[in-house]
Amino acid sequence: MTLPDFPRVRFRKSPLGLVVGQIRFPILTRFSDGNFIAPFYEAIKQEYPRPRRVKQMGLQITQQGVQSVAAETLWRYAARDDETAVVLGEGAVTLEAKRYQSIEDFLDRFGRVLKAAQETLEVVDRVRLGLRYVNEIRHPEASTLTDWARLLRPGLVGFAATGILGEDVAHSFHELRVKRADGVLAVRHGLLAGAVLEGSPRSAQTDERFYLLDMDYYDEEESSLDVRTTLDQLRAYNEVLRRFFCWALGDKMYEYLEPEPC
Repeated sequence: MTLPDFPRVRFRKSPLGLVVGQIRFPILTRFSDGNFIAPFYEAIKQEYPRPRRVKQMGLQITQQGVQSVAAETLWRYAARDDETAVVLGEGAVTLEAKRYQSIEDFLDRFGRVLKAAQETLEVVDRVRLGLRYVNEIRHPEASTLTDWARLLRPGLVGFAATGILGEDVAHSFHELRVKRADGVLAVRHGLLAGAVLEGSPRSAQTDERFYLLDMDYYDEEESSLDVRTTLDQLRAYNEVLRRFFCWALGDKMYEYLEPEPC
């Protein structure tokens, strides 16, 4: 089945909490050398002037819930408003955005980061490319999985929403990975409580239920790093993810998010 097309809109009540663009590359053997890293910071500091060395735990969402993976020493260069940041590790560079304007704005930013990595760190190959959107969907009339089946596409929510095993489903989590011609599309979704995003004000409200829709499109084929080709590939990934997100919404949920032309 081909994903149906949907008009391009911007949701005023967007549930999008985090957008991540990333390339992985062969390990930088001089990563621990501050003199080696410094030119990269100089190249991006106009946009990301707040450097910080961090031990960052990875975010992994599984059937058992949200789990962390081993800590890695990273450099995090944040924008002044801390809504966007570049994260550099010994084998990856990542652009994280909590505030998302458009795919073109995001790709413009990521393109500048990739060019800086090429020019200052001599990153010439990529071993993985990925684009990820993490949505925490909430609605005042939704607390049970049956509620979500009325607001989202029933085929997405699944059989548990029918109540065949009991009405009060406390936790639901599904992960689907689809091999496509240009990469792998992973969709993680389900009924959770609290929040999955670090630092979210919702994280303290552990009894509040929401529906997670975490979409990750990636390519693990090794290739040389061509910035224009990389951005074009991410643009194509975004189009698939945009269509899937709109497909996942029921009519009532779609209108609740207040779409407006963009």
